[in-house]
Amino acid sequence: MTQSARALLFIAAALLMLAACEGPTDNTQLIVSLEDCTGCGECTEVCPYGAIEVIDGDAVIDPSACHFCYRCVEACPEGAIH
Repeated sequence: MTQSARALLFIAAALLMLAACEGPTDNTQLIVSLEDCTGCGECTEVCPYGAIEVIDGDAVIDPSACHFCYRCVEACPEGAIH
């Protein structure tokens, strides 16, 4: 393989990796099942971005502050966040 072909292959791989790491899109959002949420606050304790608060006994996620780390999903004892 020539050096220019290797360089092109490296550039293509780098572009693919950047596209794959683009992150959540505008229509991506974590959902709280209000039927399952008990308002325990476990999710608010583990969220490093302060994106969740319990309002009137239900967890509410601010999509503009959420970084999709999924710590709340892992911490929710009721499995109410997905």
